[in-house]
Amino acid sequence: MTNVKDIDKKAPDGGWGWLVCLGTSLITLSLRSLDPSFGLLFHEPLKKLNIDSTGASLIMSILDAIVNFSGLFVGPLLKNFSYRKVAFFGSVLSCVGLILTSCANSMIHIICTYSILGGLGTGLALASSFVALNTFFDKKRGQAVGFSMAGTTLAMMLVPQLIHVLLDAYGFQGAILIIGACALHSAVGSCLLRPIESGNRAVIKRGPKQPTESDTLLNKNGNGVVKEIYNDNDPPRDGSLTKHETKCKKQDETYFSKIKETLDLDLLKDGVYLNVIVGLSLYYVAESNFKLMTPFFLTSIGMSNVEVATCLSITAFTDIIARILLPTIFDKLGFKKRSVFWVFCLLVGIGRSVMAVQSKGIWLIVTFVIIGFLRGATLVNLNLSVSECCSLQKLPNAFGMFMVAKGIFVIMMSPLIGYIRDVSESYTICIHVMTLMISITFVMWSVEYIYEACRRRRSFLTRVNNAKTEAI
Repeated sequence: MTNVKDIDKKAPDGGWGWLVCLGTSLITLSLRSLDPSFGLLFHEPLKKLNIDSTGASLIMSILDAIVNFSGLFVGPLLKNFSYRKVAFFGSVLSCVGLILTSCANSMIHIICTYSILGGLGTGLALASSFVALNTFFDKKRGQAVGFSMAGTTLAMMLVPQLIHVLLDAYGFQGAILIIGACALHSAVGSCLLRPIESGNRAVIKRGPKQPTESDTLLNKNGNGVVKEIYNDNDPPRDGSLTKHETKCKKQDETYFSKIKETLDLDLLKDGVYLNVIVGLSLYYVAESNFKLMTPFFLTSIGMSNVEVATCLSITAFTDIIARILLPTIFDKLGFKKRSVFWVFCLLVGIGRSVMAVQSKGIWLIVTFVIIGFLRGATLVNLNLSVSECCSLQKLPNAFGMFMVAKGIFVIMMSPLIGYIRDVSESYTICIHVMTLMISITFVMWSVEYIYEACRRRRSFLTRVNNAKTEAI
């Protein structure tokens, strides 16, 4: 049996890694910057097909679910293919889905092409690029992720204007074909995800030679006595399993072991990992619903479309500044990514609840400046919190299971938030509920940190007492 240990795989923290950062940025920019502009791009075709807001919401919900549930395939694929190949396949699949949507003549057509094909491709490409980025960066990982994400936020500010121009010039079909062609830049970005090669290869150590079938024909116990071997149909004299039953049992165990090894299911036994993905999933649900409801909240307090657009642009601008500046500072100070997320996520929740009780005026603008900055700090460290709690070897499956967890939480909790909005008829209450969800994450992680601190203190005191005892 061969044991593979990544004892010599070191992240270069630069060099080609910056091109990997550029490739990751191209992938994210090409495949995700269109999401906030879905309503603008699909307004006319949805109207012609008599698809109401519920149908539009269903299309986007399926897209989000497929993107996250594609995490089921990320780990196994990355164990058999390089992240460059998986990212390239995902990028092309997503672009093909987008281009095929140009001739959509029904809601089912849009779901199949835009939501399912596009979502599956986007999920595979994004996860692969994240693994590639973590492979090339260690000490500068936060800085690299911040740079790769900053371009996406900038694109989200510019894409709506581009879509408006394309729709006026070419209509829906022409616009989405051009956008699909532009999205193929993600395939170019995938080609930049070159695997780490010479000087960074994993060292393979071979364990002791395993006995072959011929070696096991005579099974001896510890005293050298030959054990009795039964035929398949001969029942053992001591009432234990027959050889055939034992063979079937071993085959079942081997099959389960392969599944367990392929998917790294041992991660589910890690309490820290589970605490991380549950907390991050709660934040993700709150973040995605806040982004969706913010324009409606601003409209409900009497702001015009121009004022709403201004507030969103201010938030995006300060978000970009945070993604560029903060990771570099935190990397130099040596702060852990998860600790940064832990602190800033609570600040984000508090800032949003403060915003929810504001009315039109300068203080509302100031609040948007602050929460945009805080949001950038949390989103940069969202995925990095997963990579920090597992080894690089397990990262593909760890990140894949995190994506699945996000999908499950979105399906369970997003309808609940919508129900609270319908019953209360208040966006303010919904925003406070989202803050409560973020606070749950903060509390869960705080309990873990306190427990770990107490455990380390007990361990230290035990060592001190043992040392005193030995000295006596």
